[in-house]
Amino acid sequence: MDKNRIPLARATARLAAGALLALASLAAFAQFDEGRLERVQALKAPRLNGIVPTYYTPGYQQRARDLQRFVTAEMRFAQRRLGVQLPLSLAVLDKAQWSMAERQLPYPMPSVDGEPPVALMPADWSTAEDFFANESDIDSKIREELAAHHLTWREAAHRSGDLIGGHELGHAVVDAYGIQAGTRWLNELLASYVLYAYLQSERRDLLWLIDIVQMSNRVNVPQHHVSLGDFESQYMDILAKDGANYGWYQGQFLEQVKRVYAQQGLEFLKQVRVAFPAGSSPNHQRGNAETLQRLEQFSPGFSAWAASLDTRPRK
Repeated sequence: MDKNRIPLARATARLAAGALLALASLAAFAQFDEGRLERVQALKAPRLNGIVPTYYTPGYQQRARDLQRFVTAEMRFAQRRLGVQLPLSLAVLDKAQWSMAERQLPYPMPSVDGEPPVALMPADWSTAEDFFANESDIDSKIREELAAHHLTWREAAHRSGDLIGGHELGHAVVDAYGIQAGTRWLNELLASYVLYAYLQSERRDLLWLIDIVQMSNRVNVPQHHVSLGDFESQYMDILAKDGANYGWYQGQFLEQVKRVYAQQGLEFLKQVRVAFPAGSSPNHQRGNAETLQRLEQFSPGFSAWAASLDTRPRK
């Protein structure tokens, strides 16, 4: 994860509804205190043993088990398919215990941080309804999926929120795998690539939640900024002041992830590591032109995709 971080409590409060994956990137820029694991352990919370030791607020054991299963499977996937090992712990906390374990990020923003790393996930999403799309906005396809899975919109939206944790784990996996993305947009795309590859490989039962995420990302709604150039040059303004626009970008990255994964699978990540090895792109400052040129050498179509974003409707 990027260690050039900034405080973000006020920025978080300005996030628009639906910018779910924008939360993950805000987390990447938080100024975390050291000792997250020690603070979690000091809570004297119950613990589930396993490959990913999981601490949880009393009363949320089943929630903790479900998230432990999700996170453990992603870590096993990263180890088996990418050779990445992370000594990860998981903490599933309610709002009261969250404030004792994490002082920078407001509840319920997931993140992965620390040495050794600790993934922090909310015990529930009920205090964050404004982060999800309104039920009145969902289309017929989503309603059919809800019926097929016997879930209400609220239940499905909360489950989609858990994918933020998978995206954050994706950042940690990309770093451990030895990739340093040339740009910020590629950094975000790669984190979602790991998440999507994991879902395709290990949790296909959860793939339908991508549609829920994209509903909140409003990928077909005009935005103030639509180009990759804007994303790089206006990054912090978009991130801090226009969460809906940031969510739109994350939605575009996710759509590109689906297209590339269908063609190249995990081979794409192997080629990215060759093109952008660790230490090659400090602060993701290689620039769009060179980044796209390198990607085109092993994944043709990235430049055309970037050009297509420039033509999208603006506000």
